[in-house]
Amino acid sequence: MPEKGDFHFRVGDIPAAEKLVRQFHYSHRFPANVQVCGTWHEPGGLFGDYGDVVAACVFSIPPTRWREPVLELSRLVRRDDATVFLSGLISQTTKFIKSRSLIDLLISFADNTQGHHGGIYQACSWRFAGTRKRNMDGIIWRGEFVPGRSANKRWGTQSPNRLRGMGIDCYPHYDEGKHLYWMALNKHGNKKAKRIGLESLPYIKPQRITNDHTLS
Repeated sequence: MPEKGDFHFRVGDIPAAEKLVRQFHYSHRFPANVQVCGTWHEPGGLFGDYGDVVAACVFSIPPTRWREPVLELSRLVRRDDATVFLSGLISQTTKFIKSRSLIDLLISFADNTQGHHGGIYQACSWRFAGTRKRNMDGIIWRGEFVPGRSANKRWGTQSPNRLRGMGIDCYPHYDEGKHLYWMALNKHGNKKAKRIGLESLPYIKPQRITNDHTLS
């Protein structure tokens, strides 16, 4: 495996990122409304510029509406055999967003249900805004988790009561609350964060030992 400086950084290689997410991310789902996609690639390839994708950092429009325009770091993933820290990829992708003035404010959630406390965002000096309350994020149908968005797309609703009325035997699934992190890219982003009510709280510590440089 090459050193971090030997990887080729690309923006916009959505097919490579999607393949990586579907194979190695715990959700195995690629987000909708992708706006910026940064990827690291091994050296090589047909023209000697870049080879196979190693890691991906995906920013998208959040599925829930915010009072101010923001982009959400919705997927962060690396290949299982890669040992690189993902903080560098976040930094490179964030610098690209800032250089193009694409947005002023970035957010991301660390999924407490998966045992993530957001160590990767702490390493990147993102600010911690607190932990959200438990939320119904989908349903359990035939013993498997179906995300709310997938249920809406398939049946037109994610309401367990409505689904049961349609003859679909299911029950709600709740997450364990998600840790919210944010990064202002300029003074306007800080003003947005203040208007939204994003706080800057002391970092939390992991409840159990995890490899926070893989998926947070």
